[in-house]
Amino acid sequence: MKKFWDNFEEILCAFALVVMAIITFINVFSRKVSFINLSFTQELVTTMFVWVCCLAAAAAFKTNSHMGFSYLTDKLTGPIKTTHTYVRAILITVNYLIWLYYGAEMVWRQAHYNMLTGVLEMPIWMIGIAIPLSAVLSIYRLWVYTYINKDNTTQQELM
Repeated sequence: MKKFWDNFEEILCAFALVVMAIITFINVFSRKVSFINLSFTQELVTTMFVWVCCLAAAAAFKTNSHMGFSYLTDKLTGPIKTTHTYVRAILITVNYLIWLYYGAEMVWRQAHYNMLTGVLEMPIWMIGIAIPLSAVLSIYRLWVYTYINKDNTTQQELM
């Protein structure tokens, strides 16, 4: 179970990407061979894409693999690097707390007003909940990474 939790985001992303590829292939194949347009597949793929993006953002924090300009920050050492690490983590946490607040508010409104998608008529909150969930997972993964690497190891040293 621990291995599943450690790779939770990657497992869900991999599954969703495989399903997205299969659904898209079936849709394209059906349009070219039988001239049947399965328009609902576009809605499914778009929904899954939102989830994949949100989960991948959280997964990137596990290894500190978000894109960034690290030329200067890799040169930091000692207490300055430690300060930078914690200030960075706090600022990112504040950002994701804003995502969490407004994302939860958005999901509540979507559920409260029974908003549905255009084709499949599934509840829109099922798509929107990816944002606050991503915020929670990102904050968790960020602080786990920060705690594990509190001795100021660089990304190159971890590999």
